[in-house]
Formats: sequence, C-alpha cells, structure tokens
Amino acid sequence: MSVPYRPLENVKVVELSTMVAASSCGRMLADWGCDVIKVETAAGDMFRNFPKTFFVPCTMDENPLFDNLNAGKRGVVLDLKTPEGMEAMHRMLAEADVFLTNTRPKALKRLGLDYETLREKYPRMVMASVNGFGGKGPKADDPGFDTVAFWASSGFNADMMVDGPDSYPVYGSAGPGDIITAMGLCFALVSALYKRDRTGEGDFVTTSLYGTALWCFHIMAVATEEQYGYTYPKSRENSAPTAAPFRTKDGEWVMTTILQIEKQWPILCQVLGVPELGQDPCYCTALAQRDPEVRKYLMQRFSEIYATKTADKWCKLLTEADIVNDKLAHYKDMEHSEQAWANEYIHEVTCPNGKRSILVRPAMRSEKMGTPAWKRGPMLGEHTEEVLREYGYLQEQIQEMEKKGAAVQLDRSQYPHLDEP
Repeated sequence: MSVPYRPLENVKVVELSTMVAASSCGRMLADWGCDVIKVETAAGDMFRNFPKTFFVPCTMDENPLFDNLNAGKRGVVLDLKTPEGMEAMHRMLAEADVFLTNTRPKALKRLGLDYETLREKYPRMVMASVNGFGGKGPKADDPGFDTVAFWASSGFNADMMVDGPDSYPVYGSAGPGDIITAMGLCFALVSALYKRDRTGEGDFVTTSLYGTALWCFHIMAVATEEQYGYTYPKSRENSAPTAAPFRTKDGEWVMTTILQIEKQWPILCQVLGVPELGQDPCYCTALAQRDPEVRKYLMQRFSEIYATKTADKWCKLLTEADIVNDKLAHYKDMEHSEQAWANEYIHEVTCPNGKRSILVRPAMRSEKMGTPAWKRGPMLGEHTEEVLREYGYLQEQIQEMEKKGAAVQLDRSQYPHLDEP
C-alpha cells in the first residue's frame, strides 16, 4: 500500500491563535500535511462561540464553523501564565518548524514569546504572525478584525456602495479578509521554510489585514490618486452597462463583464435584441461609453430589456454568445451548487453528535495529493495529554499540571459518542 503524498508532512506547527486569520492559515497547513498543534486557554478560542451569531450550533460536539477553520489539528489547553504551562509551550517550540500566531506584539513580549526572544533559543524556527494594521505606525498595536481592518479601513465599505439618496456603506462580510490574508501568510511561511532547509536559518514572516486589503484593492486605490482622478462611489446611472448587474423578470440579477467593447458590444446588443445599438457610433466604443449621458441612457434601456426574461434565460443566451456572465448568487445557493460539488469545494461532514453539515474546503489542489482528507477540529483540550506525552511528560507530571490548572484535558466520558483517538 502506497504512503499518501503530503507535501508538508513532518513539518511541526505550534499555533497560538484565536478567531479566523491565523486559524485558517493553520487549517490550510494541516491539509497539506503539517502536524498542527493548536494551543488554547481554558476559556478556548473566541471563535468556538462566535457561530451563534449566525444561528449555527457551537456546542463542544457540534461546531461546524469552528471545525472548518481548525480541521486536521490537534488541540491542547495550557495556562501560559503558569511556569508549568510555559515550560510545556517551550518544549513544543523547541521542536517546532513554525510558530503561528495572531497574538498582539505587546502580549507576546509579556509572555516572552516575541520573535526577538525566540530566535535566540530556536534559530531554525520560522515564526509567522498576522495582525490588524501592520507592525509599524500609529495603529501597530491596535486590535483588528477583518470587518474593520480589511473592509472598512481599506475604502471598500464606503466606496463600493451604489451612491444615491438612500445609500449607505456596504457591509463587509466576516471572514473573507481573514482568509485571504491567511493565504498570503501561508505563502510567506512556506517560502521561509524552503530557504531554511537550505541555510539552516529561520525567519520572521508577517502580514496584516489592512496591508492585504490594500494589495487586493490596489487597482481602485491607485486609480483614485489625485493625479488620476477616478472617483468612487459610483451612482447606478453612471455605472458601466457592460459590467453592472440588472434585475430580471423573476427578481434575480444578471451581470456581464465585457473588456473588449469594440469586439463584444455588437454581440451583446444582438443577444439583448437591440442590434441597432451595437452598430451606433454613439455607443459602440469604449470611449463613447465613458460619457455620463450615454451611460445613463444605456443603463435605463438595459434595465428595461433585462426585466423581460428570467435570469436563467438570460444566462443561457449570454453563455451561448460566449459573453462572461452569471446570475448573482446567494450564499444559500452554495449547498445546491453543482459546480461546487463537482470540484469537491464543498462536502458533507458528520459532527461527533451525529448531526450533519455541508462545509467548504480550501480550493487549492495537488494532483499527487488529491483532495485532503477531512478530520474535524479538536474539542477544547481534546489532545492535551496525548501531546504532552509525546513531549516527554510522564502521566504523574501531567496529572500534577492538571491539578494546578496549568493544563486541561477534555473529559471524554462526557462524550461517549466521540471517536477514540
């Protein structure tokens, strides 16, 4: 029987994290073969209780959103404010290839877990840190969730609304900014590991929610510099008719994206049943369509046209004409998406209590590895004793740590339906 191919097998990661960004980075590393040990306090990662905001279960044995961010990891509970808990942490760090964290710099320094301290003790280790706004400047020590540091601070919320009398800023979704940032951190730390294996020297790699957002939205940010003068937010009537959503007969919305106006504009107009617009010099060039009055007219005309057919009908006609398009989906459409199922982007999982949920996988794939196997996230303290034994602790020592509260092991007797480790 062949050994499964896992590119990052034998890479040891110690993760000290809460919420989404660092945790999702650890999830992706675990998918690709890393042995990821998640260190929590007795109170647990805040994200264990966050899913209730979205009416998703967050009990110990049914926590699908937490599991999705922490799949494939093992979990330990240590009190790093105790000498015993910190000693256990250092035993793990001494053998770690990566120390992954989103703990703020001041807190890390108080704990003696800052890079300046650790690089002297563990020169081969790569430390990977994610923060809200970057390591320098007036906001270096500010807390940051992606709803603010990624979406609000970058300009997205204010500038991507459709401006009008009753408009208000767009709401930034919770999580996407964190996960995009985590993907960048994965790239940085794997690159550092690659170099470490050739030089023997570790590194300190960092990223931030705000910095990642500026990179993601740099096209709009650069275009709106004073020297160029492009403006946001846009009004509905001043939108590009080839790249704006239109409401259809069934109340859904359809959107196209056409970049080669001179080539594809006549084709679009043919599909929409107004071939005369496709040949009219007032409308058939990119330059002509920048005129505000032209845009106003075309947006009104297209609104009337799209309202005559259903979204599915328009998508079929547009696709047959080889025009990039789609119906504006809803989050709730995911579980019914044939495309998502076909590519194994989503899959059904069973929680320890027997309940089922449809979850999402990271989309990166390796031909040799195939789709990473699913292993749910750890219950709070589920692997504490197991991990401590691996690092040389005797059972009597572990029990003493537990008496002092320096370590906490999940009481498995409370979960008789839990799989054996």
